[in-house]
Amino acid sequence: RSTLFFRIFVGAMFRPPRSESPSQLEDGSPTIDSSSPSSPRTNKAPNGNANGDGEGVHGEHGTHGAHDGPSGSASGSGVGPGVPRPHPTHELSNTRKFGPDDHVVYHRDSIEADKAYRIRDLIRPPVIRQWVESGKIYREPSPREVPRFELFFDLLFVAIIHQLGAWERDGSASIREVVTCRRSSLLIWNRTADAAIEEPSGAAVARFILTFWPSWSIWEEARKYSNVSGTDDLLHRGWILIGMICILGYSANASAIALEVAIGNEEEMGTEHLAVQAATAFWLVIKLTRVIVLFFYAWRLPPFRTSQILGGLAVLLPMFVYLPLIWVTSRTAQIIIASLGIAVDIMRLDLIAYNLMGRWHLRRQVKEWAKSQPVGPGEQRPGVKWHNMPSMPEGFRIPAMNIEHAIERSSAFVVIVLGELVMNLLYTATAADLGVSLKFGKAALGLMVAWAMNYLYLFPFEPNMDMHWPLCASLVLASAASGRMVASEEVDAGVHWYWGCGLGFAVLFITLIDLMHRNLAPTFATRIPRPFRASIALLCALALILVPLGTDSLTSIAMLAIGVGITWLLVAINIVGILPRPEGWWAAGKLKKRRERGGEGEENVTLSTY
Repeated sequence: RSTLFFRIFVGAMFRPPRSESPSQLEDGSPTIDSSSPSSPRTNKAPNGNANGDGEGVHGEHGTHGAHDGPSGSASGSGVGPGVPRPHPTHELSNTRKFGPDDHVVYHRDSIEADKAYRIRDLIRPPVIRQWVESGKIYREPSPREVPRFELFFDLLFVAIIHQLGAWERDGSASIREVVTCRRSSLLIWNRTADAAIEEPSGAAVARFILTFWPSWSIWEEARKYSNVSGTDDLLHRGWILIGMICILGYSANASAIALEVAIGNEEEMGTEHLAVQAATAFWLVIKLTRVIVLFFYAWRLPPFRTSQILGGLAVLLPMFVYLPLIWVTSRTAQIIIASLGIAVDIMRLDLIAYNLMGRWHLRRQVKEWAKSQPVGPGEQRPGVKWHNMPSMPEGFRIPAMNIEHAIERSSAFVVIVLGELVMNLLYTATAADLGVSLKFGKAALGLMVAWAMNYLYLFPFEPNMDMHWPLCASLVLASAASGRMVASEEVDAGVHWYWGCGLGFAVLFITLIDLMHRNLAPTFATRIPRPFRASIALLCALALILVPLGTDSLTSIAMLAIGVGITWLLVAINIVGILPRPEGWWAAGKLKKRRERGGEGEENVTLSTY
């Protein structure tokens, strides 16, 4: 991430680089023989116990697990014959990051296709690269690189963000008299922030959020498609091109939506409604293509039919919510519809359906168990806990995300957003700004803040992707404000609020992402325990949010300096705080007691690990 961050700063033409991949596994290994019900499975669980869904038989060379129904894939833990596990170094690294992998099964079903030599090879068969079944994760044995066309898709956002940032610095915005700002909204992804900075207010922030989410959801659908079932063939690349064209059209039309409309001016109202219509239409087109792809996969892949249909319905339902925007002309009604569409899109119909199906299946299992197990006096029957995700019926497959691919894409995108902050800091020196000037000092302070935020950002850990879109939105608002503060010493109070709240909420969401990693490391294994670090970060976030209250007595350079002080304080705390505690410290005994009690996620962890 640091290399990418540096390239964004020094390069005008760039793309996110590929992460260094661990040693690749040997190819040519035979595939799992799914037709044989007695095909052996090698159990690689660290405790050596049987983990098959059926009855496991301990043998000298591992455990023989039973295969499940017609899909033919093994249900036991471990790997099939001839299917090597990941490189030991890579496996140890993954265990430290994501926990023990005794629930992971490595398969060869979705091995990369050979180079195309015939026309029909240009379109490859549909494939699901990893999935969840019977409480286990089936995945490829080695991480895969991000295809170039996925990076090209991200490049669209990079190029337009950089172009619009330069346009904003040149002061080319056109503000109308009747409408406060003609050039409003969207992101791809800084146009919304630039419009909001022209008229800093709560209404402008609301407009920014309402137009930010649709573009984010398009990028999110593209990421999921490439992660779960991307084949990088002609069909996949064509879909990426369609998505880029549609999001370009959405951006151009959403940027013409004004914050206020001249009431009584029929021509003005007609123009504004046409912009809403066009932006909605472009968004619906790309979403419709995604639904078609999901239903096509449901038709071609029977083992995943139910899950793919549910996924298609989850994309289709928000489309019906947004559809009335084509006809509704009332601005209040448009805001309500857009807000409802965001809520429905975030809830995900398929996840709700999985939860209900799993609980129905679990309740039925509990009833069957209760019939065979009489309950004694004072005993209670086991119930269903609503905070736990129950297992699905035998043979039900749910497509899963590849964690390495998700980390690389999400991290690259956050760096892209930070790159916009850096680009807004660049300026052309005039005669009064040559050398080490005041403007240079403000730009340097802004760069120090961007560097600190890049340092504080943690690699994402699914399923907390919902924390990333508000994180990116906050950083985009802060980046728009940074350009104004570098250009002028005296700015509106709203610009200070954008800077303080943008950084404050970004720190807040980074802290929440950190707290979601609680099961991956013991609480007292580091010099400064995670809860203490999180508490300090929350206080710092609150301080950044409230700093603009004193904006009457603060200049732009003072606001930038406060941002540097708080973010660098957090960096120093994290650098020292995440170091492992020496074995002789008092926390070692406390951690040992927690291990003996069987603390969740801490059984196989040593103090030196973290």
